[in-house]
Amino acid sequence: MSKFKLNWGWSILLVYITFMLVFLFFFYKSFKELKTNELVTKDYYEKELVYGDVIKKRQNADTMRVPVKIFQKDKNLVIEFPPYVQKAEGKIILYKPDNSKLDQEILLKLDEQNRQVINHDKLVSGRWDVIVDWQSNKVSYLKKEKMTLN
Repeated sequence: MSKFKLNWGWSILLVYITFMLVFLFFFYKSFKELKTNELVTKDYYEKELVYGDVIKKRQNADTMRVPVKIFQKDKNLVIEFPPYVQKAEGKIILYKPDNSKLDQEILLKLDEQNRQVINHDKLVSGRWDVIVDWQSNKVSYLKKEKMTLN
């Protein structure tokens, strides 16, 4: 029997093989992620036709003295309106880019503190787009925030 001797040649070969295996693993993971990422809505064309309205709504939201805040607190998603916003009516859209089956639309119902709390225990953790589309005093607003829910 001959003894295997680890010399510089074998060490370099092992490094190359390890590098290739790690590279192929990450290539496989990224390709798998690419296949599952939808990033498209069903009614894309209809939404594109009214995109000018969306831009106007976003500009209205950007010019507010105190902006609407969207944040996580404990296991809740909190949407907090400034105190001067009265009788806001609209909807909250929870959009999951990688799985459209999980998208949700919630009616905007503010409490006494002018905020809405959504328990996100029922939501899958990961990246979400939170879109708040509302109207107050006959002016339309839209706020979009990208979040990672835990």
